[in-house]
Amino acid sequence: MATNLDHIQSGEIHKSALQAFCNSTSIGPLEIKYCVDLTIPQVSFEVFLAGIKIGGGTVDPNNTCITVGGSVLGFTAQVELCLDVTKQEVTYDITLCVPILPCDTFKGVLFSW
Repeated sequence: MATNLDHIQSGEIHKSALQAFCNSTSIGPLEIKYCVDLTIPQVSFEVFLAGIKIGGGTVDPNNTCITVGGSVLGFTAQVELCLDVTKQEVTYDITLCVPILPCDTFKGVLFSW
């Protein structure tokens, strides 16, 4: 079967594909999707509230923190994500408000390497 990809040999993969990975984490109606490239290091984020994207961005050694906020369907959130290359971690500081509960704050390490 012709695929027009005959130049790619079976089992061929560039080692840089193993340096990046994507994952997500959720707190109630808030979801953070992120992709990490440790060769830079760089982390790209998308932030969703009640399933609707409210923002995103990238942190790297030159731009170590990003803040995203928004309000959707009665939910309100602000997310700060910071890269610390020395500690080899990305931290979060989240304030999340839902319609029937008081606002709450969540802080911690999103991931480390």
